[in-house]
Amino acid sequence: MKFMEDLFISRNDLSKMSGYSLASLFAITPKLETSHLRNCSLSGVIINNMIKECIKRGVKMECMEYLDIYDNDLSKMSGCSLALLFAITPKLKKLNLQNCSLSGVIINDMVKECTKRGVKMECMEYLDIYGNDLSKMSGCSLYTLLFAITSKLESFIICYYS
Repeated sequence: MKFMEDLFISRNDLSKMSGYSLASLFAITPKLETSHLRNCSLSGVIINNMIKECIKRGVKMECMEYLDIYDNDLSKMSGCSLALLFAITPKLKKLNLQNCSLSGVIINDMVKECTKRGVKMECMEYLDIYGNDLSKMSGCSLYTLLFAITSKLESFIICYYS
């Protein structure tokens, strides 16, 4: 699997998958460019644990350009983990976090953590956080996200309808 470039496991129930197993999958697929994890019943806890495990093992997804986590419940994901996700995917161009139950607080914390660690999404061209309740996202965080962390962003989708 070390030559796999595309992974499509959307619409599968991964709610019982551990963060360790997900990190192992990324460790054995170093050439992975595209990962579709849409509507997989992933939780913020699983993603937090996956990121911690990747950091612990030194796993970097150097080739990852597109990550689609659309329609998973990431409400328990920490802003720190989200920032570290960007640190382990330095070439990420497109990220879809639409309808992931993210809060403005998580985004605020992610921006603070990115700033603290010097994490920049220098390749990011497309960021979709549509359908999340970002009502508590600060204007300062929005500005920092758009102009300091993702300075090359071409498309930013942020609408929220309740």
